[in-house]
Amino acid sequence: DLACRFGGEEFVVVMPDTDGPVAEKVAERIRAEIAQAPFAVGNDGKTIEVTVSVGVSSLLKGTDSVAALMKRADLALYEAKSGGRNRVVAKAA
Repeated sequence: DLACRFGGEEFVVVMPDTDGPVAEKVAERIRAEIAQAPFAVGNDGKTIEVTVSVGVSSLLKGTDSVAALMKRADLALYEAKSGGRNRVVAKAA
């Protein structure tokens, strides 16, 4: 698996040989872990709440492109953000 910054405030997690439902479960686990953990800022120990919105999509072998996969993931991310944030939304291929 590979996790990397994709731009601005976006990250990509690539999980080869992982089907959509499993990827969605992993995304939900990441979302929940981030939401429950206090995030310390500054030197005074203050913490803030951090949330994450996640768009999930999976690649159809042989019939799909990386560009189409990323477009679906981006649409799912937009839906997660516009639906109230701190959510996981999956888009099927």
